[in-house]
Amino acid sequence: MSQPRKFWSEFLTFINHFVRIFCVAMMIMMTAIVLIQVVARLTPGVKNPNWTEELSRYVMIYIAFIGASTGVYQWSNVGVDFVIDRLPGPLNFAVNLVIRVAVLAFWCGVIYWGCEYFPTVGGRQYSASMGFPVVYAQMALVLGGVLCAIQTVGQIVQHITTGGEKDA
Repeated sequence: MSQPRKFWSEFLTFINHFVRIFCVAMMIMMTAIVLIQVVARLTPGVKNPNWTEELSRYVMIYIAFIGASTGVYQWSNVGVDFVIDRLPGPLNFAVNLVIRVAVLAFWCGVIYWGCEYFPTVGGRQYSASMGFPVVYAQMALVLGGVLCAIQTVGQIVQHITTGGEKDA
């Protein structure tokens, strides 16, 4: 493996490792928040905190969008590839490359439209129970899009440099 490709692979692995740790920490946080809500709801005389449902929802949004980059890193996204796998070598390589480029274009669109519209809409809208701008919750989509785009570039580079070999 060449030095730049090795560096790129280690960089993507580092990002994936960080994302996995982040998502586990956020899952622990979401579990604790929901547990607080359940205990408060079931305990007589304890006022149910109104912020728990909203915060757990925002944490789950971050887990979903940022955690999606792990799926891109492993290229374990949902796909119907039984037809593509039966294509001859060069055509199979080309179709898989086009798919990866289309996925990258999708993530670039998510990033662009997220940066374009979220500050104008989410900046003046506030969460109902917590009172902070909704743009903070909406930025999960942009952050997840950036991470997914980086991982998709890694998939494109890997696909080109390995000649489309799945085990490489």
